[in-house]
Amino acid sequence: MADQQGTEQHSKEQPIIIKKIKKGGHHGAHGGAWKVAYADFVTAMMAFFIVMWILASSEQVKQAVTAYFKDPGAFSFINGKRTIPVDLHLQPESGKGKNEGDTEGKGKGKNEFVISFNQDMRDSVVQKLIDKAKEDSTQAAQRVERVAGEVQQFLKQLVAEKPELQKILDDIKIEITDEGLRIELIEKTDNVFFAVGSSKLTPQAIDILKVLGNEIGKLPNNVVLEGHTDSRKYSNDAGYTNWELSSDRANAARRALMQYGLWNGQITEVVGYADRRLSNPQNPFDVSNRRISILIKQMSVNQFLPKSENLSKQGTHNE
Repeated sequence: MADQQGTEQHSKEQPIIIKKIKKGGHHGAHGGAWKVAYADFVTAMMAFFIVMWILASSEQVKQAVTAYFKDPGAFSFINGKRTIPVDLHLQPESGKGKNEGDTEGKGKGKNEFVISFNQDMRDSVVQKLIDKAKEDSTQAAQRVERVAGEVQQFLKQLVAEKPELQKILDDIKIEITDEGLRIELIEKTDNVFFAVGSSKLTPQAIDILKVLGNEIGKLPNNVVLEGHTDSRKYSNDAGYTNWELSSDRANAARRALMQYGLWNGQITEVVGYADRRLSNPQNPFDVSNRRISILIKQMSVNQFLPKSENLSKQGTHNE
């Protein structure tokens, strides 16, 4: 019995031993070496196939590849085509175009730039720019013509919503001229656009200018506003004349158009002509001479050309 108890006590005191076995540790040092060799092989094969492709290509391709390796910066990384050098007209700052000690000015200082390209290439680039500008100006003119039709359509819709405006449709004149699209709001005896003798717009005029501002503001064209009166003298002891009245009415139209759609800078001129440009010269006192003229100016070819001395030397003109 005593022996049995001693054996049990001895087994309880015997320590527990845990063995951990590590496997595969000797492979870590060279497990990725084959990848380096494989990458070198793939690179060599790619170079081989590129050389074979060049040898089998046309002379034009060979010249293009040669040009790329001679001057990689001359090619676009977007489309792969060779870019055309442009004269940037960079000028050195005053007194910094020469190296120190270069009394004859033959040295090139760090602020001096020399950019040039072949005359034939320059002529080709300029001609392409001119052709593109002509195309853009033609499209701009067509857009203005479409807007003329759209304005008339929107005015008809406005009249359908507000029948009381029907009587003033005949007082709105829209025509295409050599200068561009001219829209005129012509007064009649009942003063539909301005209060009598003042520059205050009537509610009907504001409704019309909302439509015009929304449509004209979609165009890139510049706008000129003109105010006109008849030859009746403006009776006012304070010296307020038809000159001030025509100018104030043009400015009132400007503020409304800017509020309802024209972008900042689109209006380039606001002019009051008084009775100097009568629409009915045979009758200077005719009320139809009282009008606001909105001129959407035609865009010329030169407006689509980059401002460059090179283009001006070509003697380009708007056709």
